[in-house]
Amino acid sequence: MYYGIDIGGTSAKIGAFENDRLVKTWSIDMNVDSLESMVDRILDSIKELDSNILGIGIDCPGFIMNNYISSSANLHFLDGVNLKEAFAKKIACPVRVINDANCHALGEAKAKKIDNIVFITLGTGVGGGFVLNGKVLEGAFGSFMEIGHMHVDDVYNFRCGCGQVGCLETVCGQKGVINLVNYYRNSMQTQLELDYSVKDVFNLAKVNDPLASKVVEVFTDKLGLALVNAANILNPKMIIIGGGISAAGDFLMRQIKTNFYKYANQNIAKTEIGFASLGSEAGMYGAYYLIKDEKQ
Repeated sequence: MYYGIDIGGTSAKIGAFENDRLVKTWSIDMNVDSLESMVDRILDSIKELDSNILGIGIDCPGFIMNNYISSSANLHFLDGVNLKEAFAKKIACPVRVINDANCHALGEAKAKKIDNIVFITLGTGVGGGFVLNGKVLEGAFGSFMEIGHMHVDDVYNFRCGCGQVGCLETVCGQKGVINLVNYYRNSMQTQLELDYSVKDVFNLAKVNDPLASKVVEVFTDKLGLALVNAANILNPKMIIIGGGISAAGDFLMRQIKTNFYKYANQNIAKTEIGFASLGSEAGMYGAYYLIKDEKQ
């Protein structure tokens, strides 16, 4: 069987695939402190199920190019590591490694049977991936489609983790919601408790809470602008939105589309916008297709 592995900061999700079907999935703890122990733990887990491993696709957070991880924010022992070579020392099957957001993009593209997509993930920050003619693009230095760092704001000038101000993820994603709540809290009425979640903000916006509504208004305006900028450059058939914040559902999607079409020209307005469909399995599917397509 083929295996798609979605590596995160605390766990790795592993999917076993046969004939494009996910036949088994499980997670293993990633409480490891070295490259070798991580590789051994993953391979030992797979070998308990299968002695005929056809290929392994891996997604991992970080800047990745040609299987080489220049830096990974939550797994620093992977900094400066060619993860394909690390696995090749332990197993003879084909291995391919790619950035997690790019991998999720590939999984969603395959699921929707669309060869040209922009994928946006709205989580703690804002990430993205681009699939062109069925292939993921990595860029020259492994940071293609870092849409979270697109400059969209000259009003709030929140400082981004990258060191710049005005980045998309400073006004979108969970960090962006928190920034905006803090900015407006003292000047607007609200039912929002001091100990709130991002879900609370969207729920209160649905019932027209002034502060929550303002936060969602800014959030979706800046996101709409960023999506139009991406569509103007990349001209995808579809923009797919995933990540935890997408759970806000139709309420969020209506406002995203309103702001997208507000900024879009006639040609870009043909772009479809929809939510991701694979959820937490997107990384495993993308990793599977990554290695399967490469081997063919």
